[in-house]
Amino acid sequence: MTASAVRFVTRPAIICGVLALLVAGLSWFWYAHTLTRSGPHQQDAIVVITAGSGHASVRWDLQRAGVLHHMYHYDAARLLAGDRFVPKAGEFLLPAGASLQVVMDILHAGKSMQRRLTIVEGQKSQDIVALLEAMPNLTGRIEQPVDEGSLFPDTYFYTYGTARTDLIMRMQDTLQMTLAESWAERKAGLPYKHPDDAVIMASIIEQEAADPQDRRLVAAVLVNRLKRGMRLQSDPTVRYGVEHDASRPISKADLRRKTAWNTYVIAGLPKTPICNPSLQSLDAALQPADSHYLYFVSDGSGGLRFAKTLDAHNKNVRLFRQTEAGNAKGSNP
Repeated sequence: MTASAVRFVTRPAIICGVLALLVAGLSWFWYAHTLTRSGPHQQDAIVVITAGSGHASVRWDLQRAGVLHHMYHYDAARLLAGDRFVPKAGEFLLPAGASLQVVMDILHAGKSMQRRLTIVEGQKSQDIVALLEAMPNLTGRIEQPVDEGSLFPDTYFYTYGTARTDLIMRMQDTLQMTLAESWAERKAGLPYKHPDDAVIMASIIEQEAADPQDRRLVAAVLVNRLKRGMRLQSDPTVRYGVEHDASRPISKADLRRKTAWNTYVIAGLPKTPICNPSLQSLDAALQPADSHYLYFVSDGSGGLRFAKTLDAHNKNVRLFRQTEAGNAKGSNP
């Protein structure tokens, strides 16, 4: 082959090679730029990837969330990533402006967003169940009745698709562990036969003491009355046992109505707790204050007045009624 023929063959090959390198370089630049470019979303976005979703479904989910500049960017990126990108099922928080690479890393890692649920102390079990049933990001139904006082009020973290019954079991397990620890350190001489008695007492304390500082004194009053064989005469136990409108005062008929919870009628503790008490109320039930108080009544401003004798208690009741009357007069011009 002549030299001119070699030059003729070599020159097109060189040109093709240069063009191939140029195309590859431009493609890589485009790919890198597409991956690292800030996303179009200016606020955090949440996307839910359901189990069994294919790439087409994931692409549409990301498009609806507003995190893609163009849908084909996802297709190109996932094809080039190959096995290094396998999106997982879950609920994911995509930070504002997250690049496509960051989005893909989050979906590939599969670490679902942590949600938070706070159960407020003093709620009834049926109200907590209703709250869980109304939460659309949980799954399943709570078929079995949930015992009153069996759920520990606290903040719980969970992920999208968590079963409602799993949360119920976590609340119940937390209560049992907390109760076991508190029971082991309880004050000597308490009139409880079983740890469940302490939960019942704590539920009454929870409803009686609006001010947390009063809880141990309320516990002392109730414990002292139990030891003396006196009825607890707790208004919240009356309300629990009847269909009672909280906006009206308890009537004399309510006080006389015999239920398994009305401590004006029954001796000892109610049949079950009357709410789900806090840790503070549980601690108060098991570590009551050292006191000889036998009575307490509201002071009309969120606190309580305590007394050792019935005469002193009646005086406190009159003070409460005077305060109540004054407040009512002040609210009516």
